[in-house]
Amino acid sequence: MPLDEQKSQASAWCMLLAVALIWALELFVFQALSFHFDYPVPLAKRIGAQVVRLLLDCAFSVALVMLLPRVLTLCVFVLFIISTQGLGYYQAVFGRVLSWRTLSSQFSEGFAALHFEWSYLNWWLLLALMAGVLLKWWLLRRAGHATVAWRRRLTLGAVSLPAYFLLLAVAMWRIDRPEKLRTFASADRFGMTYGFLPLWACEFHYLDEAQLVREAVAQRELATDRLSAIEAPVTLTGDVVLIQVESLDWRVLHHRVGERLVMPFLNRLREQAMCFKIAAIHVNGSGDTDFVMLNAVPPSPTVINYKIKDYPYRETLPQKAEQAGYRTVAFHGNSGHFFERRRTFAQMGFASALFLEEMRDDLGLPTSLWGIRDDTVLQLSLKYLLDKKPEERQLHYLITLTSHQPFIFLEPELELFLPQRKDVQSRYFNSMHFLDRELEAYINALPANTVVVIFGDHRAMVEYASEVDDGDGRREYVPLLIHCVGERLADRQASRTLPVAQSGELDLIDAAKYVHWWFSRDGDGNNSVGRGEP
Repeated sequence: MPLDEQKSQASAWCMLLAVALIWALELFVFQALSFHFDYPVPLAKRIGAQVVRLLLDCAFSVALVMLLPRVLTLCVFVLFIISTQGLGYYQAVFGRVLSWRTLSSQFSEGFAALHFEWSYLNWWLLLALMAGVLLKWWLLRRAGHATVAWRRRLTLGAVSLPAYFLLLAVAMWRIDRPEKLRTFASADRFGMTYGFLPLWACEFHYLDEAQLVREAVAQRELATDRLSAIEAPVTLTGDVVLIQVESLDWRVLHHRVGERLVMPFLNRLREQAMCFKIAAIHVNGSGDTDFVMLNAVPPSPTVINYKIKDYPYRETLPQKAEQAGYRTVAFHGNSGHFFERRRTFAQMGFASALFLEEMRDDLGLPTSLWGIRDDTVLQLSLKYLLDKKPEERQLHYLITLTSHQPFIFLEPELELFLPQRKDVQSRYFNSMHFLDRELEAYINALPANTVVVIFGDHRAMVEYASEVDDGDGRREYVPLLIHCVGERLADRQASRTLPVAQSGELDLIDAAKYVHWWFSRDGDGNNSVGRGEP
């Protein structure tokens, strides 16, 4: 072989290996930034796990770069960039990596709720990876197909791929066994050693339905009940309404734009109502919020409980309310198939559940930009409460929808707070201001002695200057307001001036336990109102 051709081939091999090495480093760094966990790991084990993952990334990258044609290799690089944005966004919202069980069981709901928003992108990561793609593509083109014999490329790729699986098998046998996923190892901890693809494959194999049930049921033992130890139960002499407000966080409740409050009504209401700053429960999605409030136990750490078909629903709020003489009705303007709420709400004991299908097809209510708009749902709930028999008592559970991110579900003519403004902050404030107006109209029309519980589901993914502590993304704070129409519960709130009410140390599980306690029954069939001790 002529010397020039030898040099050309050597140069081409160096370029191909450089492409593989660059991608391996991208994989390694992204996964290093992704996998986090709180419990301590010995330094030697942590370093060893990182070394294993680096070797796995190198073998994986070499195999794909050598085996795939240039165009397919470019497609894989682009897919990797898209994946990093999606995985990074999920982690920013939920504080943990996306597991296979979450991805497979909640993909349809995530896709249905997905709407592109520029502010969701990690621009620094995106720009860095795009620069990497350009560099890798330039190197691939320089290397060319003619310069490096395709048989040699296939040989190296064919060697690298078995080496990847051999190293993976040895590491899973001697270092971190995949069975740990069934006991104590989190997805973050397991992924630290192996990365995303082996993590997802092991979750698929080891976390079956039975394991998910066991894991979710075990969480019931971790429920806390700290608020009931502080506050006496609320007297129930009329109807009860619980309103779960989409994207209502602690910040926006207090926020002003100029001199104007975004939510003036709720600010006035919190002066009359019991008011608490609580930590949201946002492990797998918004469905965690209604699951916790309706069951008063922590959610599954892996997947929305509603997706676990054999999960046992017992001692739920609808069941307790029915025993206390209430007719229970759930309202949500989204489809009943979303997170399978129609099936699970029936299992929890709701006498009636009205979703998009029932409101649109049976009741003839108008649809909006997404589902049934919140004002329509609130008015339907009000109609049920005003038209019932005088002696009947009802419990309503409402889940709002219109203020869901990216806050594009409000018609322009209803954007009254910051009209004509289209940035994500303005859309958020317009959505929350709209809901505040509708809550005012709804609550002002309720019968006397109706108890209303208003709480947020999670922190809004909107950045703006806030004068109050809003958490760090892993600890999300939302308001909990408990109001009785015609009364001033603020004067009865024992913790009104205590730090516990405003520190965020209480969470939604504490709030749910407290609400459930109201419906407890003694031997005479009375609810627990007036008992001095929890």
